[in-house]
Amino acid sequence: MASLKTLYVVLAFALSLNLLIHTSLSSETPQSSQGPSTPKPLSAYEKYHSDCASKLKPHCGEQIFFSVFVGNQTVTNRCCLSLLNDMGKACHTDVTKFVVSLPTFKQNQTQILKRSEKVWNDCSSRLINLH
Repeated sequence: MASLKTLYVVLAFALSLNLLIHTSLSSETPQSSQGPSTPKPLSAYEKYHSDCASKLKPHCGEQIFFSVFVGNQTVTNRCCLSLLNDMGKACHTDVTKFVVSLPTFKQNQTQILKRSEKVWNDCSSRLINLH
């Protein structure tokens, strides 16, 4: 039962990130005045970020998100392993840079980028010391 709950949390995080990406990009394009618009498919750029975020193990996406973007969470060894092995440095960095470019997070860009690097470095050193 707990694993099903964590799966829902990760799905919610991935969908939220996807929605955040989609909403931010669509708000930057002019809207036509011709009735209701239908959602457009994700661009390759949006799909890349969504795919990166979905690589994390259940519960880890939420843990890493709050650690990087809010600064109020500690990343467990299990989630560090998922971050390093499943997501990887490039995806972690690219998703963080993309999210901080959005209006919601732009004002805290410097702090978020520092926390992102700190999370990666802490996870790397912690897992090296375990082996």
